[in-house]
Amino acid sequence: MKKLVYTLLALLILSCSSSPQEKLAHINGYWEIAAIEMPDGTSRTYGMSQNIDFFEINEDGTGVRKKVQPNALGEFITSNDSENINTIIEDDILILSYTTALDNWQETVKKASKEELILINKDDIIYKYRRYQPLIIE
Repeated sequence: MKKLVYTLLALLILSCSSSPQEKLAHINGYWEIAAIEMPDGTSRTYGMSQNIDFFEINEDGTGVRKKVQPNALGEFITSNDSENINTIIEDDILILSYTTALDNWQETVKKASKEELILINKDDIIYKYRRYQPLIIE
């Protein structure tokens, strides 16, 4: 519990430049994983990804997250699986609370801008996303 409190406090200090509402305004859309940073400092970077995360959060703070796959026609293939989202703002920190039929968990939004999304889970794993840009073939 102390670890979570310290993590949230650190996030608050690091993210003072944008409010939870400003972050929330940038989350909707398609995001491609760019890197994952582990608590021990190791990281893994990703080039193009076959799976894209789609976020859609409504004005009431509820929404969905789905995994989709772009195809050559610029469309997305998706399954019916999705994660329900409820947004929580605690102590000026934006938290995404997910629920599925099998599980529930939370991620803290460290950063959300037009081009970058950074989420941190309960195990202090940092997920860095870049805004998905479709490959244009002419």
